[in-house]
Amino acid sequence: MHRLGRYVSSSYISRPTFEFETFYDHLLQCCCNTLNSLKQIHSSLFTSGLIARNHHLGAQIIIKYVNFGHPNNARSIFDAFRSYDSFLWNTMLRGYAKWGHSNETFELYLIMRKTGIGPNNYTFPFVLKACASRVGVLQGKLVHGDVIRTGFESDMYVEAGLVDMYAKCGKTEDGRRVFDTMSSRDLVCWTAMITAYEQSEKAEESLLLFQRMQEEGLSGDVVTAVTISSAVAQLGDSTRARSIHAHAVQNGFMEDLFLGNSIVTMYAKCGNLDEARLVFDWMKEKDEISWNSMLSGYTQNGSAREAMLLFDHMKVFGPKPSSVTMLIVVSACAYLGSPHLGRKLHTFMIDKRIRIDTTLRSGIMDMYAKCGDLASAIQMFNSSCPSERDIGSWNVMISGYGMHGYGKEAVKLFLQMKEQGVKPNRITFISLLSACSHAGLVSEGRKCFEDMTKLSVTPEVKHYTCMVDMLGRAGLLEEAFCLIKEMPLKPNDAVWGALLLACRVHGNTRMGEHAAKNLFALEPDYSGYYVLMSNVYAVSNKWQEVGKLRKNMKSKGIKKLAAFSVIEFGEEVHGFHTADQIHPLRREVKRKVETLVMEIKMAGYVPDRSCVLHDVEEEEQDDILQTHSEKLAVAFGIMKIDPLMSIQVTNNLRMCNDCHSVFKFVSSAYQRKVVVRDANRFHHFEGGSCSCGDYW
Repeated sequence: MHRLGRYVSSSYISRPTFEFETFYDHLLQCCCNTLNSLKQIHSSLFTSGLIARNHHLGAQIIIKYVNFGHPNNARSIFDAFRSYDSFLWNTMLRGYAKWGHSNETFELYLIMRKTGIGPNNYTFPFVLKACASRVGVLQGKLVHGDVIRTGFESDMYVEAGLVDMYAKCGKTEDGRRVFDTMSSRDLVCWTAMITAYEQSEKAEESLLLFQRMQEEGLSGDVVTAVTISSAVAQLGDSTRARSIHAHAVQNGFMEDLFLGNSIVTMYAKCGNLDEARLVFDWMKEKDEISWNSMLSGYTQNGSAREAMLLFDHMKVFGPKPSSVTMLIVVSACAYLGSPHLGRKLHTFMIDKRIRIDTTLRSGIMDMYAKCGDLASAIQMFNSSCPSERDIGSWNVMISGYGMHGYGKEAVKLFLQMKEQGVKPNRITFISLLSACSHAGLVSEGRKCFEDMTKLSVTPEVKHYTCMVDMLGRAGLLEEAFCLIKEMPLKPNDAVWGALLLACRVHGNTRMGEHAAKNLFALEPDYSGYYVLMSNVYAVSNKWQEVGKLRKNMKSKGIKKLAAFSVIEFGEEVHGFHTADQIHPLRREVKRKVETLVMEIKMAGYVPDRSCVLHDVEEEEQDDILQTHSEKLAVAFGIMKIDPLMSIQVTNNLRMCNDCHSVFKFVSSAYQRKVVVRDANRFHHFEGGSCSCGDYW
């Protein structure tokens, strides 16, 4: 094309106009492969005056400029024509719509109407696409009115555009009315309507419409399969998930990468991790989304260790991890509570120069806080610029302070956040109320709850749960119960569970029975509430009632969740079950527990036998207490971890009163810092006291 200018300026100078047009048409179709060559052809056409007389060539130039990403150049050519030919208007509208210039598309359409150019069945799909993308449903309805006035409401492509527009604007029922009146529906229309229901989180309607489509003889394509797999994922229906997978296999769709990723996500959201991994491993081609989908599936289903193993595999065989990947992985690490792994991941991100944006920074801070390293989370927050702190960053730090028992610091940070003009949201108040609950800051918590409506945040069930927990822990059981009765929302199991826990702490059997009755109706198969009510009875020495609950659990096949504690030793992770019979050092660890119990008894420790849910002799009760998993883990830490280092244990259940008492004595007698993360919060034991102030 470097000799193009010479050819167009001399070789055909004396040829007839028709030959000129044919020649330029050939050049545009075959030789115009760079922006520079297009500009040369455009210049020659402009110089010869041919472009002003030939709408076809003008349209070709417009399309080419648009395809090269220069819509302004295309518009200048269009404006030079001053044409009343709808062909050129449609060409320019198409160019804007194709490249997502939605506002420009609609503005040009309005100019077209004012000019008196009649829109046709080619015009409306482009304009409706713009309305669906960004312009909005009000403008879309205006166009719909024009469709009716001009008589194009029966055109299949216009109807499809209307369905798509209403669907993407969230007006599913308006789209369905258009869909139901269509004389003929192709696969695109069906898929648009099915997708509309799925994106509106009306998964059942989406699947019913897909079934109806099949009954009318259309099996769908890959795009349809992606949509229905997403609908099944919303429902979490394993049976339907397998059916959709079979449909995709039968139709030969599984070679499609996008669908493969959707099937992995679908199985993961249904909790079928084995099936998700089989599909993942079977995929011949995997992109970053494939790996992230599987990592996210493991993390969201509590299989954090599997997520970390897959991440190690990804570093060797997969694409370079991105910020999105690392956000998933740090979430898995936060679930595990491993400080060693957390620091290792942060170092990896720095070494690999992975961009740490605001969201990932918040994720790392959350990871450090949940791994017991609150100091690193605070350091990251304080070292960030104010412009780098979004609402998520503030929420993470408020939550971090709360879970470590620093309620006053959480409230102080909340006030600082408001002073800097950051508007709190629903998550802010959940974190703040939880922090007040853990620290016993009742008056502060009440004020925060009252401030919610003033700050345009509507209280949700989670906020009421935090309030019930806060009031209940403080012994204000009647006030907590009245709050539940006055709730404008129906209380769920979390609300009643918070009240039952408070009844356990304060030994209120009567109210505990009322809370348990509601819990057993809401969650009849969850063992935790049966165990908690057993605790309430045990504190009051009502062993007959404890026996009835145990018998009820046994008859229903409900098993108590086994306690499990983990501790890191170097790069190794050691796990202990209650009354452990698996760990290779179990005998040595058990002897160490017996030794330290004897030593702390001399310092004043008295076993809290109310933590034993069995009506047995005191000696046997003491033996049972000594086999609690967190005691075994702490004893292992004393045996193996350097005396200058803290002992950090993660436990899957709420720590019992006896373990709490033992660790206070151990921290004093052995001059060791012990950090325990249980199901509710962190406990930092040092010098004979706990950071929770015996309030948890």
